Amino acid sequence: MPRTKKLPPASGSLTIVGLGPGAWEDVTVAAQQTLEAAPRLIFRTLRHPTVEALRTRRPDLTLASFDEMYEQADGWQGLYVEMAERLLAVAATEPLTYAVPGHPLIGEASVRLVGALAQERGIPTRIIAGLSFIEPICARLNLDPIADGLQIVDATELADLQPQQIAGALTTTRPLLISQVFNRRMASAAKLALLEVFPPTWEVTLVQAAGLPEERVRAVPLGEADRDDFADHLTSLYVPALPPASLQALRTPEALRYVVARLRAPDGCPWDRQQTHASLTPYVLEEAAEVADAIEEFAEDPMHLAEELGDLLLQVYLHTEIAQEEDAFTIGDVFEAITAKLIRRHPHVFGDVAVTGADQVVANWEAIKRTERADADGQPPFESRLKRIPRHTAALAATHDTQRRAVKAGFDWPTLDDWVAKLHEETRELVEATTPEAQADELGDLLFTVVALARRLDIDAEMALRAANGKFRRRFQQMEMLAHTRGLAFEELDRDTHLRLWGEAKAAVG
Repeated sequence: MPRTKKLPPASGSLTIVGLGPGAWEDVTVAAQQTLEAAPRLIFRTLRHPTVEALRTRRPDLTLASFDEMYEQADGWQGLYVEMAERLLAVAATEPLTYAVPGHPLIGEASVRLVGALAQERGIPTRIIAGLSFIEPICARLNLDPIADGLQIVDATELADLQPQQIAGALTTTRPLLISQVFNRRMASAAKLALLEVFPPTWEVTLVQAAGLPEERVRAVPLGEADRDDFADHLTSLYVPALPPASLQALRTPEALRYVVARLRAPDGCPWDRQQTHASLTPYVLEEAAEVADAIEEFAEDPMHLAEELGDLLLQVYLHTEIAQEEDAFTIGDVFEAITAKLIRRHPHVFGDVAVTGADQVVANWEAIKRTERADADGQPPFESRLKRIPRHTAALAATHDTQRRAVKAGFDWPTLDDWVAKLHEETRELVEATTPEAQADELGDLLFTVVALARRLDIDAEMALRAANGKFRRRFQQMEMLAHTRGLAFEELDRDTHLRLWGEAKAAVG
């Protein structure tokens, strides 16, 4: 049996050194010794004060960097890949030192990539820590990054986000520090991204050369963060947190979570505080129905759907807040449950299962559901096919689902004529019923049969009835309008006038 051929070990090595925030005295002793002795040295950028300090100590040093590549780059991810390949091409054959501003593992996207690739290729790698850009900025702005929940983002990564990704990537109710705002173009890119979730008047702070004698700090409205060439290679942008209940913060999930928790607090809203899972159930159904209505009207009023989806989302957060108060579960459990389920039930997307179409996806979904419910022996427990039809489903939809499952199991009247005969039978029994209880029972049977007839005709009974409701609504509203324009009190009209108006309305609106 042939042996797997191993790649020869790399003859070189890679040392990644942090240059600190700017001053040579802030460079660690280990980093200084490495920089002064490195046989081959490449800087991420020469635009850092420690470079000149090192040149005075090593006048013969050949300066190499990626500055020119930064200036010509169209996209940052591609740039970092090219940088990593160039570094590793050298490090594979000789000892190489790569020097980066600050701490190598804080806000240095190129280091993350080159470190991962070096490990894959068996190139020995060493990290020499440095003081990061964070410490002097926090000292200047009086920030505690842990207590304040400081978010730290690379401006190049922020600039690569699509507008719809930004609200999910940033938490506006926590302070934000953006590194690598190294020129006006990058300041503009960061500003445009931030304007997706922050107001243009929100005051932000540009910090340049933090901790150095030439340190400069400028507070400006976010909309003016790129108004001149203030930004340079030592510039970071600090964005304070928005107040959770401020109008500007309302585009984030955290704001809704805060508002719901505040409503449920001891000094919150009396109505919200007295709600329970049971008392809120009707509102879940009502909001879901209003979402369905808004979907039908989407072409005419898209924002109405956004509003109704928000109302439905409120129900999710209310139930979650109540559950959290009872130590039952949290919003994190809700997110985890649905995300894990979607991944688990889409193995053709997140795994290696192949599918040929949507029908196979549905079949796989049902098979996975059965597996999830299996007991320790791998046998699914007995469960009626009708058990999992939600009790609060609208009656027409529940009837259709009930019949569909029964038919799938082989139980059905054979032909359309059989169901028509059944319809006549149920109509006769309703007419013959003599008590309110019997009439209600027979009416239910009749409605059940009507849904079955619709199913046999391949008609969606819910949509058909909704269309009939809409038709009646249009005609009745037209009747009201006709009566109003003629100075007639609608509720005082006799039957003949009603019928005449109905005929006119039918001719007018169909």
